[in-house]
Amino acid sequence: MKDYFDLLELPLSFRPDPELLKKHYYRLSRSYHPDHYTMADDKVREEVLLISGDINTAYKVLSDEQKRLSYLLHFLNVLKDGEHEVMSQEFLMEIMDINEAIFDLEIDYNEDRKSEIINEIGIKMKEFNNNLDKAIDLFENQADRESALKNIKENYLKIRYILRIQENISKFATL
Repeated sequence: MKDYFDLLELPLSFRPDPELLKKHYYRLSRSYHPDHYTMADDKVREEVLLISGDINTAYKVLSDEQKRLSYLLHFLNVLKDGEHEVMSQEFLMEIMDINEAIFDLEIDYNEDRKSEIINEIGIKMKEFNNNLDKAIDLFENQADRESALKNIKENYLKIRYILRIQENISKFATL
């Protein structure tokens, strides 16, 4: 996996400085713009094209909070593709209750019940985002990084669950 932070000459961080990110991206994208290498040989042009693509990809990933979270968790080997993540029984029961409420709402639509479910989902999302922020603060402050990464991963996965639930409910009931 490519080190996008190294590529963009930034320190590894869950919260990179957006102005510094943009500044480094623009500087590097100008330096490696394929138009500057039209007279170079084929090998150099191909190499510059690959570097330019990597710079663009790095910027897209690091400038988007969710993509950056996923990237960093994979880059730091905390999250692995295809690995089945074990969530707490309590969390899974909460998700099952919300999904059942949504299923019931699909069968017997009620605007008040929809509002209650959306409110419940919003409360969960806020809780998980707050927990995520606290864990990122610990990581960024160099305090117990291993534990912080575990909490970042856990809350990131919970947020992904909630986002899928919001997507499901939006399919039949506008949020």
